[in-house]
Amino acid sequence: DVLFLEFDENRGMQTAIKLSSEMEGVRRGFENLAASSGFSTKAFEKFNTATDGTMDSMQLMQQANNAMLLGITDSEDQMAKMFDQAQRLASALGKDTAFGIESMVTGLGRQSKMMLDNLGIMFDVNDANKAYAESIGKTTAQLTDQERKTAFTNAALEAADRLVANLGEEQLTTKDRTLQMTGAFSDLAIQIGDKLAPSVRASTKALTGFAKSLTKSIGKIDFTATFSNILKNTEALMKAVTDTI
Repeated sequence: DVLFLEFDENRGMQTAIKLSSEMEGVRRGFENLAASSGFSTKAFEKFNTATDGTMDSMQLMQQANNAMLLGITDSEDQMAKMFDQAQRLASALGKDTAFGIESMVTGLGRQSKMMLDNLGIMFDVNDANKAYAESIGKTTAQLTDQERKTAFTNAALEAADRLVANLGEEQLTTKDRTLQMTGAFSDLAIQIGDKLAPSVRASTKALTGFAKSLTKSIGKIDFTATFSNILKNTEALMKAVTDTI
């Protein structure tokens, strides 16, 4: 976690640059996946609102990317609802939002009841398949793998709905407020890193070029003669110092 309460010039800048460079690839992946999924430009804002800002942007975007790659939601609104359910169920169990969303996304993506058990989500898979098959005019045996995945997802989200309804009106805990603060500082670090990125790219390009040039010419350097001269000069310096004393 990034705690700018302990910010110092060197460590803080290094952390900001590191987070920004990691976020660059995550953000690009999210934009491409969201576009191919038909999500709007407001999709990430919906996800952040759904989780009450209790995850930093990079973690949340990583989980959204994972969910889109696994194809477990039909729309950005459904994903936002799923993230909200995961956050609320995790909070009720004393866990953080990241734990809840990872359990939900992995559980649905892998059709793992064990992962969903982390959030108290339980249902009968056979009943889920039967109900979905009847809804589309098929028998359970006729369901494709994708249709079974849809049946599993639908049943899990319905079970999550029932659990969340029992929790009553959402009220953020002190832990949630702390997570909001941590996420805000992490996002601030990324913004600072983004501002520094052009200078970092320019300097790393120059240093890379220097290293490549040195690598090409290093075979021409007579290291034996170079170190011999250094040794002679060191001996001469030490003798001069000793004579002076």
